[in-house]
Amino acid sequence: MADIAYSACCVDELRASPVLNCAHTRLSPEPSMFESNRAAMDDPPAANVGIHRDSMEICSDDRFAALSSIEGEHIGDDLLLLLKKKVAPICYVWFEPSDMMDIEQGIMKTIYVNKIIQAGCTVKILMADWLLQQHFKIGTDLNKIRDIGNYNIEMWKATGMNLDRVELVWLSDELNRHAVNYWPLAVDVSRKYSMEKMASYCRNRSYGPQGLPAATIFYPCMQVAAILFQKADIWLFSMDQRDIVMLARDYAEDINKETKPAIILHNKLPLLPEDPDLNLLRYPARTLYMDDAEEASNRKIKLAFCPPEVTVCNTFLEYIKYVIFPWFGKLEIVEKKGNGSNKTYASMEDLVVDYGSGNLDSDDVKLAFEKGINNILKPVRDHFNSNTEAQNLYFASKLQDQIAADTLKIILQNKEIDSPW
Repeated sequence: MADIAYSACCVDELRASPVLNCAHTRLSPEPSMFESNRAAMDDPPAANVGIHRDSMEICSDDRFAALSSIEGEHIGDDLLLLLKKKVAPICYVWFEPSDMMDIEQGIMKTIYVNKIIQAGCTVKILMADWLLQQHFKIGTDLNKIRDIGNYNIEMWKATGMNLDRVELVWLSDELNRHAVNYWPLAVDVSRKYSMEKMASYCRNRSYGPQGLPAATIFYPCMQVAAILFQKADIWLFSMDQRDIVMLARDYAEDINKETKPAIILHNKLPLLPEDPDLNLLRYPARTLYMDDAEEASNRKIKLAFCPPEVTVCNTFLEYIKYVIFPWFGKLEIVEKKGNGSNKTYASMEDLVVDYGSGNLDSDDVKLAFEKGINNILKPVRDHFNSNTEAQNLYFASKLQDQIAADTLKIILQNKEIDSPW
């Protein structure tokens, strides 16, 4: 199969454009999973969360413990009280389709969704496909966005998400069915906040509100409407959506909305840190993707920096805390130095104590993390290497290296604004 590579974000002109959101764009070619040798497909793991017990057989305290194990921030109603009142509260999960799915979107999302199912909730993933039309390479191609979303779903399937107990809701379908109710809500949100306020939610603010596409200004209004429009008891978001969540709650209070959903904000994975001794290499691949070939993920981990004896803001320890321990329930480290013995840690606390005291070598920790990630991703790689339908979804999700016409028009308008002539 042909090599698959990802190009730079765009040309120099686009790097200055306020319409781009390239947080996860690959800045250098990396081998995909299809460059690995094909292997027989294994059964996908179930992410060690005990999802098969019926919620009626679990007490509210145990269900609360399952939700509370999603580390981050909980906002709003008392989750324990909610679980005592409702046998199967409705929990919506916010997800924007991504053509380059990182392990937070794949592995962590699988872990959290399975935990929410374990807590007895009715889980619905809102695929926010309609909002992805602001992507600088996609534009208004909803069919392409649907391909990307289906690729993401196939990744969850291969990773072990319990999709049999998940309802997938496409925002574009919701808007088609309920446009008469949704759009007045979105417009009402826009009436209550200034353009400057809406522009503050844009990640790239180099041009200020006057240089942003109008769609970007209106985007927070649409997202708030999408959040409040669903009949949800609980919402799960990643922490980078906190500002929008608080905007939605502020609007709900402003209109005296009687009920507001509880919010769970899960922590985000940081980028892999650069090794200060290798900074001249300017190695840009600092995100682990679900479709990385094993040699690609190993290279990224090898070149990343794990500061010895540092336990605060140590990226590798965060990856182990939010990915390895929730998945396996333990971490096994093979000591290359000393007597070469194995150490198995059953808790993050014990690992932090040993690492902070210097009893663990940073290279050994990196190798243990590398082994864990590859063990999780192996069935995913096997699935996409051996399943023709999955491969078709992969290729259908990839974007052409060209800029959408709408994006080019905005760039030209900004040039006219900046030009002194």
